[in-house]
Amino acid sequence: MKYQLTLHPVAGAWHSEQLTLTVEGEYIRDVEYRPATGDGAYAQRLLQGGGESAVRAAAQVCPYCSVAHTLALSLALEALAEITAPLRAQAIRVIVAELERAASHMNTLAALIAALGLNSATRLSQLETRIRSILLALLGHHEAAYIRPGGLAEPPDEARLAETERAINELLPHMIELAEQTIPRRTLVARMVDIGVLTTEAARQFGLAGPLGRASDITTDQRIDAPYAGYTVLTPALVVEQGGDVHARAVVLLIEAIESLRLAARWLHNLPIGETYTAFTLRLGEGTATVEAPRGPLRYTVRSDGQRLTAVEIGIAPQLDRLLARTLLQNAAVDDTLLIAISTDPCTACWRAATSVIGREHLPL
Repeated sequence: MKYQLTLHPVAGAWHSEQLTLTVEGEYIRDVEYRPATGDGAYAQRLLQGGGESAVRAAAQVCPYCSVAHTLALSLALEALAEITAPLRAQAIRVIVAELERAASHMNTLAALIAALGLNSATRLSQLETRIRSILLALLGHHEAAYIRPGGLAEPPDEARLAETERAINELLPHMIELAEQTIPRRTLVARMVDIGVLTTEAARQFGLAGPLGRASDITTDQRIDAPYAGYTVLTPALVVEQGGDVHARAVVLLIEAIESLRLAARWLHNLPIGETYTAFTLRLGEGTATVEAPRGPLRYTVRSDGQRLTAVEIGIAPQLDRLLARTLLQNAAVDDTLLIAISTDPCTACWRAATSVIGREHLPL
């Protein structure tokens, strides 16, 4: 007997999308999924003023990737203006970006473990809350708009930096202990291994990047392959798994979160002295920058007539879309639906902000 099941999942950064499954017995026979893509309205909002006001608007686009958006936009504006932020500012940009990455990954992991009905989801949520509180304490009242074209909104308070280093070093042993207890756990292995498998070849054909690609042995990371900001000095460890299944995706997210905290701690311990801002003036021309956001490459391209921004384009890494959903879910057990989908770490807000998908610019969203 066949029947249709329509879901409106809310998990991690994935909010209220419609996923319709055709089910026969215990297995999915067909999938219909269309993410809520943007109409360009967000990019248009960034044109309502100069570079600084655009960055403030970018800080509001996504509660999970706001640092990445402000950093990518600021770097694009700096490329247009042909300036480089001071090294101290670059280092602190890396610190806040890595704290955001760790918090985002833990948010997704908590949603994944909650989908399994395990109590350890509470511990993951608590760790995410702790990481996010460290980030917000460092940003102060500026929040994500702490990053601006030319550097930072204000010089960081030394006491705040010292407290951030102490808090991260205190948290790291708990994260490592969590990984040691969680990754080999029989319950998780039984429910995650060989579920939602995406081979390296399939991942390559989809153009996947970020943690989703790295869980299928795609060895790309913008921070390493084309380093920017402070990544030119200190680079993260590349975290790659070969399984391509739900377990591999969970492992990549967890280990990357730990590596992000380690990198932030290294920078805090070796923070350069000096200025944190270089004067920025909007110029005629075009600038492009790509950063490694929590879900993979995020690219901003800006154009200016010298007085104001005339165009902004936002490219995001490929995420869960109709074709990928079909590939992963068709013939899967219906009980594994949310587990598989959440493990791909989709972000509704970034989908809605994007004007294109990186590698598929010639195709409509």
